[in-house]
Amino acid sequence: MSISFTGPKGWIEQRWIVYALLRDNVQHHIEGGTPQGKFQSLHSIAEALGGKEVKVPAGPLHEELLVARPLLSRSIGDLAISLRTRAVLSLHWPPPERRETMLVTEWGGNIPLISVTAKTLDDVFGHLLEGLIRITEDAPEGTVVDVIDL
Repeated sequence: MSISFTGPKGWIEQRWIVYALLRDNVQHHIEGGTPQGKFQSLHSIAEALGGKEVKVPAGPLHEELLVARPLLSRSIGDLAISLRTRAVLSLHWPPPERRETMLVTEWGGNIPLISVTAKTLDDVFGHLLEGLIRITEDAPEGTVVDVIDL
């Protein structure tokens, strides 16, 4: 499963799990474990899972990603995962409404397609975060990022 993002300055495609981990880590480390409304654009991307096309405001998404960028320097030991992401990885559909997060080390599970050489969160989702910042930079007001689950 992958997600395509088309914004004012280009496009990027990434595996779904990479987006989910970016969102989960923002939720865990910045929002205190549950969505607090400060990252509505980032969280709304999840609505694309299952084939729905989602339009996300480019400017607000860009600002949210700039706030999230410092997460990239955190150690891989700080990698967090949500109950919803765990459910999808376990093929439990639909995912639960509860949105709590925990560190992957506390969960004890493994995450497919994550490099065993990853040392920081940048190694996990840095490419996606930086790519989304690039395609939303200087976005004119009212422009959107089209998000499609491929």
